Amino acid sequence: MSDKIDLSKMEQRANRLLSQDGLMEILLSAIFFVSSASFTTKGAFVPFLPLYIIFMKDIVEAFRKRFTYPRIGYVKVPDEESSDVGRGILTYVGVLMLVLVGGVYLAYGGITASAMYRWMPVGIGLFLSGAFQYNFSKTGDMVNWLYIVTVVLGGISFSLRGFADVKEGLQLYILFISVFFFIAGVIRFFAFRRNHPVLEEPEDE
Repeated sequence: MSDKIDLSKMEQRANRLLSQDGLMEILLSAIFFVSSASFTTKGAFVPFLPLYIIFMKDIVEAFRKRFTYPRIGYVKVPDEESSDVGRGILTYVGVLMLVLVGGVYLAYGGITASAMYRWMPVGIGLFLSGAFQYNFSKTGDMVNWLYIVTVVLGGISFSLRGFADVKEGLQLYILFISVFFFIAGVIRFFAFRRNHPVLEEPEDE
């Protein structure tokens, strides 16, 4: 049992070390920026999202080969069962959508597009909070709780604000998330570079 606990802690430390390079935040910022821009460009950037997802693994690996691995060494963590993760995500999203739709129905006496748009920031915030709780369980990185508070309170604030155009509130919230994670990613990236200088290769004798 002690061996399993030690291995679990080692895996969590490895995940936490990898998560400190700011890459996750920068990628999230890019995704949400494209999503926000699609509101004003009639979806011109939307076709790039599938390409972004397809090449995500290559982007991550190229970034880490250039900036991360030279500082902490190559870290390989066990892959998770994609089917289990997929089922968990679908279940969480399904429950979240039921709660959101049910809340809108009870509050407005029916389901309308304007009401759904207005409260979508709350839905996005809660979805992201679930993702960051999961990430915290894998890394133990306390910064995830800062992200949870920010996205949830931000979602509530933008939903309660009440904009003349309900889509504007959703767009501004997504843009807010994009800017927030870009700043967070840049800060973490430079902190990572400072705290983990490039490892010197041993000289041949």
